[in-house]
Amino acid sequence: MPGNLNIRRGWISQALINCGTIQTKSRYAHEFQLKRKLSWGIPVTTLLEQVKPEILTAYSLPLPKISQQIPALQLTGWLGELEQKAKQITVKIDSNNAGNGSGIIIAKQGDTYTVLTAAHVVCERVDATQICGKNNYQILTHDDKKYAVEPSSIKVEQGVDLAVVKFRSQENYQVATLANYSPRNDEFIFTAGYPKLGDKSPWRFTTGKIFSQEQGLLTTKESDFQSNISGSLQSARSLTGGYELVYSSITFGGMSGGPVLDSQGRVIGIHGRAEGEAAIDEKVGDAGNSGGKVQIGYSLGIPISTFVGIATRLGTQGQKIENTPAPELNKQNIESIKKAILSADVSKGNATASQWLERGNQLWRLNRYEEAVQAFDAAIKLKPSFIYLAYYGKGLVLNKQKKYQDSIAVFEQTVKYKPDFVAAWHEQSLVYRKLKQLAQALVAINQAIKLQPKNPNLYNTKLFVLDDLTKYAEGETAINEAIKLNPRASYYSNRGSLYHDQKKWDLALADYTKAIAINSEYASAYYNRGNLYHDQKKWDLALADYTKAIAINPEYASAYYNRGNLYNDQKKWDLALVDFTKAIAINPEDAEVYSNRGIVYADQKKWNLALADFTRAMEINPQLASAYRNRGNLYYDQKKWNLALADYTKAIAINPEYGLAYYNRGIVFHDQKKWNLALADFTKAIEINPEFAEAYNNRGIVYRNQKEWDLALADFTKAIAINPEYATAYNNRGIVYRNQKEWDLALADYTKAIAINPEFALAYLGRGLVYNIRGDKQIAIQNWQQAAQLYLAQGDNAMYEQIMNILKNISK
Repeated sequence: MPGNLNIRRGWISQALINCGTIQTKSRYAHEFQLKRKLSWGIPVTTLLEQVKPEILTAYSLPLPKISQQIPALQLTGWLGELEQKAKQITVKIDSNNAGNGSGIIIAKQGDTYTVLTAAHVVCERVDATQICGKNNYQILTHDDKKYAVEPSSIKVEQGVDLAVVKFRSQENYQVATLANYSPRNDEFIFTAGYPKLGDKSPWRFTTGKIFSQEQGLLTTKESDFQSNISGSLQSARSLTGGYELVYSSITFGGMSGGPVLDSQGRVIGIHGRAEGEAAIDEKVGDAGNSGGKVQIGYSLGIPISTFVGIATRLGTQGQKIENTPAPELNKQNIESIKKAILSADVSKGNATASQWLERGNQLWRLNRYEEAVQAFDAAIKLKPSFIYLAYYGKGLVLNKQKKYQDSIAVFEQTVKYKPDFVAAWHEQSLVYRKLKQLAQALVAINQAIKLQPKNPNLYNTKLFVLDDLTKYAEGETAINEAIKLNPRASYYSNRGSLYHDQKKWDLALADYTKAIAINSEYASAYYNRGNLYHDQKKWDLALADYTKAIAINPEYASAYYNRGNLYNDQKKWDLALVDFTKAIAINPEDAEVYSNRGIVYADQKKWNLALADFTRAMEINPQLASAYRNRGNLYYDQKKWNLALADYTKAIAINPEYGLAYYNRGIVFHDQKKWNLALADFTKAIEINPEFAEAYNNRGIVYRNQKEWDLALADFTKAIAINPEYATAYNNRGIVYRNQKEWDLALADYTKAIAINPEFALAYLGRGLVYNIRGDKQIAIQNWQQAAQLYLAQGDNAMYEQIMNILKNISK
């Protein structure tokens, strides 16, 4: 074209020669003869992609405008087979207006096939209030055969972005298996279809991870929530159009209507949306490849459960429907997926800012974080008018890398360039909370709410910040607003946790149960209710809820961890070990699980295993105060006093408000007869937790040893007031009364201690002493005999011998 440089000529017809391996009579010979008649050139776009950026700048060369790309995965083995299975059931849907989408074959009757797709693929209109445009559509199957869509067969459902269409063919095409179940958080899934990339629509099969439905709706930055009464859960909530699935696999326009597949190749959802933002720079003419929008965030789909709920109204049914979740992938399968992700060839050539944004988002979704940062930095360097999106994308990556301070700095740049960008304020609040900078987190989320007051997720985030600040009333106001806007299971569960923190047991229980009623597959609600039952010592109910949470999500590490704690409380050591070990297998970097497994080993006197776990916990998290305290307890049990003191002191240095560490250090000081130091530590533990019954009891013992009878009595009485079933405190108070010659009071306390704990040998011994002093020798002997038998059964031979000597002497 005049005035435009289009290609650089490089090859002429004489340049092509036969290579030594090509025979002149081979099937390639004719092709080579044709190629000799042609000239060859390199597109300038290709040249501009590859030259050094500084050369572009020096010569004022334009940035190449290239078509959007979705990297093709190099798949072999079971993944290759899965892709072929997906290709057999997926069709391309072309419109006469040059657009296209995708769909899946869900039924066959005679020579008529039914295709499930997104409604906006076959009902093109500006918004859902308008009637569908009068366009003609054509189906392209995997074997490149084309079939007209019967216009009368197009069926859509108001409020749901799903549709079915029909075509006729004498060919035998595969019918998709639909899987009607809720995906588990962090499962690998796959998407497929025919993305519109410039003038082409090549087949693409991509992989990523999916959120559980509740977690996905909490994670999305979209805000168009609505009640969805079409699915199997009548009170479930979704985004406009029925979108509930949120996942990371790379998608693009043209893949709408295509399948979201599980690891068995079953369709769990229909893809239809992606999170995106406007990105137009009029100065340089950069408007991206999607009508001025770029993808920043996740992809969105509609679950198969929604289709099942409206299938009758669409006049069709899925021919193959299953309800069982996909089995867990083995280690080899997972490694093959990770290898495929690393093989995805994301271009690194020169590009416009919007193209760098798209690349950065793709690399972020692929968990290739360093490359993603480089892509977003490349966009920032070009200083587009939408530079805030590049900073935002970079902030998301840094957050994933746990570079929280760097992430905050980048989000600050985001809102500097675009102060009304809600998503950046929200992300900033989330990161500030991770840094425990709660005042800043509150400021950021309040700004987000000010800009978008109808987004329930923002109020949910505000709840967590206020809960951390123990501003429970304000937190309740925030979560109530979220529930008012969109009464989802996750919000009820989170309000339940707020009530739980305040020990409002009945309100918490009601909310957890409500969450389960809304979504019976919501594992977190069972987990939270299990925690409530655990705190109430309702062991069987807690166990049932933890087990249900694990059944829903077999990779729920926290549920295994807390069920392990429950078994530990019940002294079911072997079961506790199994659960802790499973939690570690799921998340090998969870320091607290190692620390708690160490406690079990210590209780079993497996000192070396316990020590290894405590040490591993400290390696993972050197600031985990509980690990130092637990190792201190191990050293204490081994009578390694100095090592125990050092660990307790370290735990206190990490967390000066760690009451249990002061308490345990106080015990060491007591055993060393360092009364003043013991008193100071028990007093500090009480100051931190005024309801710490054991600390009052132990301080009372120190006072008793110092013959401070009134102070000792006051502490034992306080311990009993806090815990009326505290047998040790009754026994200790009985000792004080005995020393004060308050025989009746002493007898009453010993008797109460025995009533609470009939195996309490020391209480029988003390009660025998009082009866003997009062002259009730026979009753005294009975108590001492009982004490002796209990000590013998408990393996305390020294105390057994001591009491037997008393009995011998008294009988003389």
